[in-house]
Amino acid sequence: MPVRPKLKSISVLRRPAEVVLIGRPYELTHLADEDGAVTTLLQVLAQGSRTVAELPTAMRERGFDVTEEEMAAAVEALDQAGVLLRADGDADLDDATLRRHASNLRFYDLYSDLRRTSAGFHRAMATADVLLLGAGGMGSGVLQSLIGLGVGRIRLVDCDVVEEKNLARQFAYGHADVGRNKVDAARDWAARYSPGTTVVDTVHERVSDADTVRRLGAGASLVVSAIDSPDDIQLIVNEACFDLGVPFVTAGLLYSTIFYWSVEPGVSPCRLCLELNREDQGATMPHLAEQTVAVSGEFVNRATGPVAQLLAGFVTLEAARYLTRTDPPVAAATYHTFDLVDGMRTTVDAWPRHPGCPLCHRSPEA
Repeated sequence: MPVRPKLKSISVLRRPAEVVLIGRPYELTHLADEDGAVTTLLQVLAQGSRTVAELPTAMRERGFDVTEEEMAAAVEALDQAGVLLRADGDADLDDATLRRHASNLRFYDLYSDLRRTSAGFHRAMATADVLLLGAGGMGSGVLQSLIGLGVGRIRLVDCDVVEEKNLARQFAYGHADVGRNKVDAARDWAARYSPGTTVVDTVHERVSDADTVRRLGAGASLVVSAIDSPDDIQLIVNEACFDLGVPFVTAGLLYSTIFYWSVEPGVSPCRLCLELNREDQGATMPHLAEQTVAVSGEFVNRATGPVAQLLAGFVTLEAARYLTRTDPPVAAATYHTFDLVDGMRTTVDAWPRHPGCPLCHRSPEA
């Protein structure tokens, strides 16, 4: 079926001898338009009712004599500028999906074009299978966001029970859930919130080694690590994800700083690379070896509800980039940090691949 190009929901300003397309904030596209032909074409494309072959007739009706070749070139240029989508891009989705995921589909419009449709991005999410390690503050928030996005299957793993203190920041649970296994309470919340859209498989188990992650993650599309023990859990998940061949995303809170990052095995530097780079750096600073811990601070959980939601949001957005490939992941081998007590100061720090990393060395892509 011939494609019917449609102008995205953007603003178009008419100025003397030009038009300005306003898409994303601070992103303006200026097009020369001496005679008004471009403005007219954009008005026709906003209707989304004509194929490229039908555009010359529509333009002639408005006083502009153009050829199909000229219209094809104009449409291609506008598509390259990122302002067009397919008018029938959602046509193969059922009514229930269109209603449930209306805002998600319009979000995907930001990345769609005449080849990739918003419905296609949604289907990628709907067929995804995510292993979610942890159902605490961040994990339960990620669960909620993934279900809202319509991910097809979530394997939820946690070994804890709901406690009253959890209710300050873990919004998948209520007072009636206190004392229950978190995974069971979270599964029941999902069934009430969005029946029929996401399969939530639950595992009440502690993750302690890479073999466990490999077993739980067999066939998964992506892993989200929302647990903080044992101490080397991120290295454990990193190793397992290399064997599974899937990316993973994680985040956390350190004193007053929240952070998130991800790893795509064989594509980005991995978490072990960071560890090896740190060891090399430490070897150049012998005075660090002379330091001893005089007072070991007690562990304090400062993750309030807003903090947990921020972490869950950043992690889920990064996970969605991997699952749908709307655009490249922004946190692959890159720490994104936000200091909560320093004016929300943000930093972005990437780490390089380590030449001696045994995991990256065995990956052909690396």
